[in-house]
Amino acid sequence: MIKSIIPIVLFLSLLCFSGCGGKEKPKDLPTLYPVKVTVIQDGNPLEGAAVTLIADGQGTRFSTGGITDKNGVATIKTDAEWPGAPAGKYKVCISKVVSPPPQRVEPSMTYEDIKKMEKERAAQMKSTVPPQFSKASTTPLSLEVTSGEVTETFDIGIAVEDQM
Repeated sequence: MIKSIIPIVLFLSLLCFSGCGGKEKPKDLPTLYPVKVTVIQDGNPLEGAAVTLIADGQGTRFSTGGITDKNGVATIKTDAEWPGAPAGKYKVCISKVVSPPPQRVEPSMTYEDIKKMEKERAAQMKSTVPPQFSKASTTPLSLEVTSGEVTETFDIGIAVEDQM
């Protein structure tokens, strides 16, 4: 009995590990090419910045972008799922918002107290990236994805709070 179950269990395990999980690629997804973007600010790698590639001219239904790691490197993915970006010219948008740590909610606090606390916290959130880099219409940054791997480094100057 056990000998007859082992092949079934192995088959089902292989089936799950090979085909289960993960989204299926859309049939209209173009060929993707590896893209890595490094962001430098104040002479150092900028960790936790959102890097978005906006197709320059030609529209696409797919989004492309990534978040920078501790080395300031964002590995670009398409639709946050598939590594790489379609070939084309892109405007590069970079943004990073920092916020104060959340405050402790006390059992004695009312709903209004919590709303006020969150509103104050939201008011303290600020962007550390100069505003021109956050919009496709104003960013001076661009890159072109072609066949092969693309690596670009962008220095976005000093942090916004340092400019005041």
